[in-house]
Amino acid sequence: MSVQQVEVDSGVESVLLPCGTTVHLPGDARVEWKDSRNRKVHVYENGSDHPEEQDLFYRTRTNMNKHLLRTGDLSLTLKHPTDEDGNIYICIVSSREGNILMKKQVDLQVKGQWFTSDVVVFFQSTD
Repeated sequence: MSVQQVEVDSGVESVLLPCGTTVHLPGDARVEWKDSRNRKVHVYENGSDHPEEQDLFYRTRTNMNKHLLRTGDLSLTLKHPTDEDGNIYICIVSSREGNILMKKQVDLQVKGQWFTSDVVVFFQSTD
């Protein structure tokens, strides 16, 4: 499975984790995004999102396109990414029976914002 790399600066409004297919997906397919710690990032099933299944760390910070099964655009928008969001994310599409139809990985690198200030330090000689 190939891994797509996405790099973003910490503090941006949002980042898009790309995932798509040209294969026709069944209307009852389940789309689940997980991170490498096996936390549920986003769940879409039966035509709607299921925020109650999300890990609290991601709740209210994710969004997927409407009509995603019809368009094949399964990309996930993650709002307000921070250093803690740097992770490998896995998009898993499965059938109602639980068979995996597709799996793609995205490696998100979140670059921290470094703040610098001019500091002058004076040393007094004891000679």
